[in-house]
Amino acid sequence: MNDHRYPFQRSWRWHLVRFFDLVVERFPRKAHSLGFPNLVRKILVVRLDQIGDLVCSLPVFPILRKRFPEAKIFVLTGSDGKDILDQNPFVDDVIQFHSNWFARRKYFNLLEWIKIVFLLRKKGFDLAYDLRGDLRNIILMTLAGARYRVGYGIGGGAGLLHEAGVYDMKLHQAELNIKLVAGEVVDKADLKPTIYLSEPEKLKSLRELKDRGVEKDSKLIAVHPEAGYPSKEWGGEKFVELVTKLLTEPRNRVLVFGISKARKLVEHFSNSQRVIDLVGVFTLREMIAALSHCHLFIGNDSGPSHIAQALGIPMVVVASGTNDYDKWGVWARGARVLKHAVSCSPCHLQNCNVEGHPCMSKISVGEVFEKAQELSQTLTVSLHPSPLPLGERGGRRR
Repeated sequence: MNDHRYPFQRSWRWHLVRFFDLVVERFPRKAHSLGFPNLVRKILVVRLDQIGDLVCSLPVFPILRKRFPEAKIFVLTGSDGKDILDQNPFVDDVIQFHSNWFARRKYFNLLEWIKIVFLLRKKGFDLAYDLRGDLRNIILMTLAGARYRVGYGIGGGAGLLHEAGVYDMKLHQAELNIKLVAGEVVDKADLKPTIYLSEPEKLKSLRELKDRGVEKDSKLIAVHPEAGYPSKEWGGEKFVELVTKLLTEPRNRVLVFGISKARKLVEHFSNSQRVIDLVGVFTLREMIAALSHCHLFIGNDSGPSHIAQALGIPMVVVASGTNDYDKWGVWARGARVLKHAVSCSPCHLQNCNVEGHPCMSKISVGEVFEKAQELSQTLTVSLHPSPLPLGERGGRRR
């Protein structure tokens, strides 16, 4: 067995997956004699994990459309996927699996899984891709009856694939996604994820921002102090200090996004009309529309940072040592990523077990503010002029 085939070797799951693969490999593999389908009418792309992972996959869809111009492209995704893929001209339909195995704050729903399997079988897919390399995704594609299945199989299930790509651990996730679909490596610098918004969506969000006190000559800075796990969070006190510094520039308006923890940040600035409370106000899609009007994004390594990249917004990202950020994070030229090297990285822990959380605490407010100022000064010419025609940035209607 190739050790790189199972990236979670220290987990008890490795033994179960290895046993599954040994059983599968003992069965006759007649299906593997099937060649690539001559006619591809329906394509399934499985991307059930988090927002950032889906955004890293967005460059795949234009390539699939170019390669199979007559095929219909379906994406099986989680609860947030539809908001990311809505209006995308390269995707024909989105199927949501809300309680899948990557969903946060939810239990796996067996009944929904059965319904999804039968729904996929009815579609009759000629070609299916699992971009993650996950055994459960591959089993789902198999039960769905996809005629030709492509994936990495590094987490098991390679025996169920008709074509198993070679997973290069040195590549960024965006590059790995393209490699699986296109058969060649494309430098991530040449890959641009895009989220599309309709004009009515942008105009509606513009009106909502104006109703909350955003003026036409304001410079809008989006701040998102939350993350999927505590180990990825820089800390509320540091964001308070940062926002205080940002407010020294009279034109700046700070838009605070989040779900719950960001509430403490806006409460600290409750007397300031230049800190706009958007915590828990919008759906994900509405948040995307509001972000599209911003000039700068500052936040942790989280889904909104990837969304900012897909909207073309300059950004400052505070990245922890939880993941190998160079392989999972944003890669836009207009991004400044601040990291502090620690020996325990990547730890893949939801909660840091090292006193003081050094990978984040060692990143100072001054460093983040300096990068924000650097971007603001460098990109002033390309930012919205005064009067501010918010909402110019965006996508096409399908």
